[in-house]
Amino acid sequence: MSENELQPLESERAILASSFGLHSVPAIQHRPRIILPSILFLTTVFTTLLAGIFMQFGFLRQTGVRIPMLQFSSLLEPEVWLMGVPFSVTLLTILMAHEMGHFLMCRHYGIDATYPYVLPAPPIFNPFGTFGAVIRIKSPFANSRQLFDIGIAGPIAGFVVLIPALIVGLKLSTIYQGRIVTGAYEFGEPLLFKWLSQFIFHGQDFQMNLHPVGFAAWFGMLATSLNLLPVGQLDGGHLVFALLGAKGHRWVSLGSVLFLLLISLAAFPMPGYLLFGIVLFLIGLKHPRPLDDNVPIGNGRIALGAAALAIFVVTFIMVPVRIL
Repeated sequence: MSENELQPLESERAILASSFGLHSVPAIQHRPRIILPSILFLTTVFTTLLAGIFMQFGFLRQTGVRIPMLQFSSLLEPEVWLMGVPFSVTLLTILMAHEMGHFLMCRHYGIDATYPYVLPAPPIFNPFGTFGAVIRIKSPFANSRQLFDIGIAGPIAGFVVLIPALIVGLKLSTIYQGRIVTGAYEFGEPLLFKWLSQFIFHGQDFQMNLHPVGFAAWFGMLATSLNLLPVGQLDGGHLVFALLGAKGHRWVSLGSVLFLLLISLAAFPMPGYLLFGIVLFLIGLKHPRPLDDNVPIGNGRIALGAAALAIFVVTFIMVPVRIL
């Protein structure tokens, strides 16, 4: 996920560029600060390790392995923390691949951007141990091509890492024949998850005991689809603005938020995407213009835009969590 922030000086540079008909004004690149991103990353390593421990204990119990109840004293044993490593490493690799795709493309174009901020979350409130990751883009885009390339670099990089993670996670999972309810919640399945699970398990009718690595890939698909929503300054918003311009972006953004609010009814009594849609609306659906938005995108980027739409379709989860 990327967030664009125009400082007053940079806005003045944008006005000057427009006045003189310039396609690009070199951004003033600063060395990104490392302390806060490092603290957040290390904190998220801790929270995702803890989340991975909880998931691994639950997974083993569902497979019939007799293990003692997880207690606070258990966390003093190093081997217990090793149980959380597969989930933590998988999830952080997917998130960092996505954000580094944005960051490296920003560096390629000389655009000022922060290192990725990975957002920790206490596993007691969020079973995945993180709210995802974001970078802040501090200088304007020179043209629509830069906007498009930076917007699409993250989802593609994350998706490339996500696919093998999902395959490994499914391979490590176990199944129950038939449909047996074993918990209070049911996680939705995106199309990519359904296709690969049907292929790996040969189309059997089953309920899956998903391995923690598979849950990390599931969260990666959720994060990918949310980032590709064509709203505001999300990655999908960057792509739509580059492809359709300001007017098209405005209408697509508004329609997407209404879509999120409507499908949230399917998750009732869970909120679904309701809160996310409200937050997007409150933050605002506007998108800053690049210095020159008249530069043609080209057929190659249009094809990549279609690929991004396909990634969104196969990773989107209509109802992320449902109460059984």
